[in-house]
Formats: sequence, C-alpha cells, structure tokens
Amino acid sequence: FPTSFAADVDPKTARFMADAQVPWGLEAVQTKITAPAWKEKPTYFMVTTKDHMIPPSQQRANAARAKAKVVEIDSSHAVMLSHPQEVADFIAGVAAQTN
Repeated sequence: FPTSFAADVDPKTARFMADAQVPWGLEAVQTKITAPAWKEKPTYFMVTTKDHMIPPSQQRANAARAKAKVVEIDSSHAVMLSHPQEVADFIAGVAAQTN
C-alpha cells in the first residue's frame, strides 16, 4: 500500500491508511451516469505524475477527454496527504475562476 498508493506520504500515516482501508461497494463503479457534468461544465484536473494506481498517461487522457484545464504535480495517488497546501490552492484557484 505505501509504495503503490502513498509513496510520498509519511510512513506512519501510510501504514495507518493501509490498516484503515475498508472494502468499497461495487455500486461505486456500477452506477450509470446519465448526464456527466464534465460534458457541460468547465473541468479541472490535477495529474499526479508519480501515481502508481492510475498511470499519469491515463490521467492525462481522462483530462483531455473532459477538455480539462490540467495542473501536474509530482505526487503519489494520495496527493491530498502528501501535498495538502497545493491541493487546497488548486481547489481555491478553481473556485475563484468559476464564481
């Protein structure tokens, strides 16, 4: 878990994350979306370039499909823990652009 999901997170936190994981329901990936918001609204995407869960190339492809404005960050999949200020700044910047 730490090397795949949270390679740049404090090891103690990464171990806690691994221990605290619970199975998630298949409903999370089986629910049919009939009107995806990204087709109608501006989209933004933070590509995590050191992600071992979703390859950065796939993230970029997803962002391109959504015509998203992209920011790249050298981070693992757990970007919100390893780079919390950058994530907060990204969200605040998007909020400022869309209001």
